[in-house]
Amino acid sequence: MKGAILFTVLAGLVSTGLAIQCYVCTSDDDVACNDPFESFTMTKQTCYGTNNCMKVVALDQVTRACGYDNSTVSIGSSDGECTTTKIFGIKATTCTCYLDGCNSANLPKLSAFAAATLVAAFTALF
Repeated sequence: MKGAILFTVLAGLVSTGLAIQCYVCTSDDDVACNDPFESFTMTKQTCYGTNNCMKVVALDQVTRACGYDNSTVSIGSSDGECTTTKIFGIKATTCTCYLDGCNSANLPKLSAFAAATLVAAFTALF
């Protein structure tokens, strides 16, 4: 029995490490996908075979999706970046990130240093 429980827990850890969860939508199809993003009306999708979430803004349209790049950044890293390009006179901004649900871009991101500082402060107080 203990072996079955251990296997289930380990399988869960492995599966969560191999996939990232992203918001997947377009503002053309769903107004809630636009900025400001209404994440409470959306569910994250598990993206197998990808390593990031992305948000693309072009022509006043927002697309949120699963993405893949060849970077060495791993799923769960707080690293992410935005780039703006212009193709045939059309400006597009693409942001990639590596945390579950990070392509909501509505919630402020808490840095690892700030989180550690908060934990230390609460630990000292309580």
